[in-house]
Amino acid sequence: MLAGAGILLLAQGPADLNPDVLLLARIKNKAAENLTRLPNYTCTQTIERSRRRTPARRFELVDTLRLEVAVVEGKEMFSWPGENRFEERELSKMVPSGAIGNGNFALHARSVFLSNGATFTPAGERMREGRRTIRYDYRVPLIHSGYSIRVGEAKAIVGYEGAFWADAETLDLARLEVRASEIPPSLPVSSASDAMEYRRVPIGSGDFLLPSSSELILVDLAGNESRNRIQFSVCRQYSGESTVSFSEPPADVSPATKPTVAAITLPPDLDIELALVEPIESGRSAVGDVVRARVTRPVKWRGTVLVPKGAIALGRIVSLHRQQGPYLHHVVALRFDLIEFDGGRATMEGRLTEAGLLPSSAPSRTGSIWRSAAMASSPNDSSFAVTGERLRLDRGFRLVWRTSNTT
Repeated sequence: MLAGAGILLLAQGPADLNPDVLLLARIKNKAAENLTRLPNYTCTQTIERSRRRTPARRFELVDTLRLEVAVVEGKEMFSWPGENRFEERELSKMVPSGAIGNGNFALHARSVFLSNGATFTPAGERMREGRRTIRYDYRVPLIHSGYSIRVGEAKAIVGYEGAFWADAETLDLARLEVRASEIPPSLPVSSASDAMEYRRVPIGSGDFLLPSSSELILVDLAGNESRNRIQFSVCRQYSGESTVSFSEPPADVSPATKPTVAAITLPPDLDIELALVEPIESGRSAVGDVVRARVTRPVKWRGTVLVPKGAIALGRIVSLHRQQGPYLHHVVALRFDLIEFDGGRATMEGRLTEAGLLPSSAPSRTGSIWRSAAMASSPNDSSFAVTGERLRLDRGFRLVWRTSNTT
């Protein structure tokens, strides 16, 4: 009889719980199931960075970045497109200037749904984009937070709060909002928020819930507002392989399978004239994109051709920064690391000496190109500026590099 009574009490117990608590448990279980069964995967992350001085003004585009972000064993790792490996490195080291943040790809969701630090408050049903959703507000105090914000050299852990929306039928996460709280005085930020939209994406043989977009907004103590709009695309299972490699083949590749490639070290003070293979254009091109340029004349040294005409120089866009001033212009910086040709390759170290067909010392008309001493001081990624509302460097755009001593 006692045993039967005990079974009856256990059966009735869950029915006595608050329906909001039961629903929250089901949503958290669904999110946890998705997060814990995710394979290692990677997506392309395109970040459009804008800025405005006051809320009354319009955002002005600063630049666009393109990165590869991977989640491996629950950790976010980053690389430039085409790099041969991911590394667990701080995103601020890759992008040292401007507003940048991480966590929107996977870490925020893990912190909210897989840890015990958050407290939740039901907020009822909401209609979002034509479907019924269930909203819960949440709060994670500083003592339980792992959310860090960096501005320049200042970095601090902050508490955070926000809300999430889940589909009323499937219980899939639809949107997650994060707002910084308990910001320490040492951090020159008055507010920081991030909002992520989710959708199901096929990866490997499965179907997984991943963020499709994100919007990060940071406001400094002077009221200047930075906005990053992020799109995630081309998500796929991560196997540790690279599609493009700028490095030597791994040491464990057998000699029979190694390509026969002669490695060449270019002596200093050689001029290498290049022409872009594909155009570079604001609104389409992004910092981090791979750049290819064709060698337009043989590179000779002491009567010997070291690099033939038609060889391909491989590099990357380092900056496409839109700036105001006496002239509206874009600061462009390209970096070339390698030249490849039949039977050979050469590591490329040097500085830009000419850009465009008619380089000038100062801007005189829309679309003019100029360089300053400051732009020419950075080795291997010397900058130049192009005036105009929009930037376009056409196919065939001329660049002249002078090699430097690599020792």
